[in-house]
Amino acid sequence: MEYLPQEIVLDILSRLPVTSLLHLKLVCKAWLNTAQNPLLPSLQFSRMAKNDPCLILHCDYPIRNQLYSFELSSRDEDNQTVHQIRVPALPEFDVVGSCKGLLCLCDSSTKNRLYVYNPFTRNYVELPKSTEFQNQDVVFGFGFHPTTNKYKVVKIDYCRKTHGNHRYYRGYGKSEVQILTLGSQEWRSLGQVNYHMLEAPSQVLVNGRLHWCTWPRYHGPSRLIISFDIADEQFRVVEKPDELHRIHYDLVNLGGCLSAAVPCSSGKEIWVMKEYDVKESWIKEYNIGIHVPRGLEQDLSQSFRDSKFFRNRSFVRVLCLLKNGEILLEYKCGALVSYNPRNEMFKDLLLHGMPNLFEASVHEGSLSWIDSFSDNDR
Repeated sequence: MEYLPQEIVLDILSRLPVTSLLHLKLVCKAWLNTAQNPLLPSLQFSRMAKNDPCLILHCDYPIRNQLYSFELSSRDEDNQTVHQIRVPALPEFDVVGSCKGLLCLCDSSTKNRLYVYNPFTRNYVELPKSTEFQNQDVVFGFGFHPTTNKYKVVKIDYCRKTHGNHRYYRGYGKSEVQILTLGSQEWRSLGQVNYHMLEAPSQVLVNGRLHWCTWPRYHGPSRLIISFDIADEQFRVVEKPDELHRIHYDLVNLGGCLSAAVPCSSGKEIWVMKEYDVKESWIKEYNIGIHVPRGLEQDLSQSFRDSKFFRNRSFVRVLCLLKNGEILLEYKCGALVSYNPRNEMFKDLLLHGMPNLFEASVHEGSLSWIDSFSDNDR
């Protein structure tokens, strides 16, 4: 390989899974230097549209703050294995989101400490502290815009109103939106927002915009889909089909399209917006039937039920659309299943080393270094 031009070597390496590149770094110093070439991550990202991503599994049982990775491109191979990731010594955390090779983590107890972390290089930074408020509910967002080439963290504080010893239903207090560009040392205030976003396992990033559902209102507009443009930092309402007027649904990115997974008596319906921000392009594209994966048929112990993942999540969560057309599903934070819409068949993914209880994040693995981003206020 030393006789090949550097650009050809990097082109070859960019086609490998990130876990293979980690092993490559251990071969010798020359391979270590090649794997750390700053051009390699950009080549990797340029090919990710053609390849399946990886999964990051966040586990809080029996030991908290555990992360595992699994390459979805290897799911059909024999002896599929989930690999544990060495996590730095951090407070108990939640995964805010995954975006372009990086994870954003927050202190799960106070919500006032944030970290950006590459789980494969184990490189991380603690972000500057933001302004805090009393009696607050916090919703985060983490995204990247391909045009501006910037990562940003959004923090929305909702101040709960109180009446004596009682608190009003969430969503009626004032709000404050703060934003931080990765590399900057100060948060900026964007003022208030008139919508109360629903905190979810992960916000949805499509077309350089973050998306959330809002809390339903008994009086006024029904549940809305709100976007936040990473580039111009504006909130907008995304038009949705009339069929999603007052029902519950979860947002998901399916093949680069904003989609809504709707629970129904027969399983899940998935609506897909084929052309971004065009209401008429929404179609009901998938119907997923009822399935109970192996290992979830029996009753779970109380220790499982005490997990924050088990308490706060729906039974079935749609994760992503795979390159072969199958849909990846997470069942009650304890099983992974692929669904083939062509023959309506389910396949349980039985992986060696998979934790018993987890929350999965779809992740584009890379070897990019966080400290390579320069300071920029916007």
